[in-house]
Amino acid sequence: MERTASDIQIVRLIQRNREIDSGLPRWARRTNPIVRRQLGVAWRTMLPETRFLWQAFVVQSILILLTIPFPFLMDLTVPTITASILLMPLVIYLYGRALLLIGMAATQSITDELKNDTLNILRATPFSLNEIIGSKAAAAVWRQVEDLGLLLVAAALMSTPVLISYYAGMWSLDEHPLVTRSAVILGLAVSILRMMIEPMMVALVGVAMGATFKTRAAGVVAMIICGGFYFLLVNLSRFIPVEWPLKFLLDFALPIVLPFVVMGGALWLARYLLERS
Repeated sequence: MERTASDIQIVRLIQRNREIDSGLPRWARRTNPIVRRQLGVAWRTMLPETRFLWQAFVVQSILILLTIPFPFLMDLTVPTITASILLMPLVIYLYGRALLLIGMAATQSITDELKNDTLNILRATPFSLNEIIGSKAAAAVWRQVEDLGLLLVAAALMSTPVLISYYAGMWSLDEHPLVTRSAVILGLAVSILRMMIEPMMVALVGVAMGATFKTRAAGVVAMIICGGFYFLLVNLSRFIPVEWPLKFLLDFALPIVLPFVVMGGALWLARYLLERS
């Protein structure tokens, strides 16, 4: 029997989902029994269009570099700056909402295990405690992956005009052509990478706070406070008046390195507390 176009599309979608899952660590895959148990029927999710994100980044980077020999191309971004500035607060709000839901789900997942005294059952499985913690956090991220995918696309398409406006006001496009354009390209890359890294960071913080306070309400409040402090630190550091080499570290290195430091600390804290629970 011949396959219809819709059947072929469904098969390709299933194969693509499996390919993306297979590229993840064992503890983060939806086929992992701990993740699958946490997700329930929500395991069938539409995954982010990572290929489109990469293509959008490459195309925009090339266009930005082309503005060096052809400065008039920069004028083409002017009409999009206003629209991007108006829509960006909505994207930030939706992103913050998704992170909040991720943190709450992660916190509840571990407090439920402690409340129901089922953590030892999980520890009897072939998975290490680190993998159990990671799976709890990954399941919380998987629940919001569809919304995060749409927000990633929006950020990839709308960030460039805002970044041009921001860095062109800091360094003249004529006096510092390479510095300004490098800042825009790096800013775009960091904007995309942050939205891939920070959800997992928030989820691990949620697990750590749930393991610390052992109640959902207290854990969620602590998670919000920790997350709020992190975002204030990362975003307010942009306003420190420094020269461009240090500015690059604050704007582009700090938002990528700090989440991994936080994740490592949250994982250690959660493991330390759960081993003694």
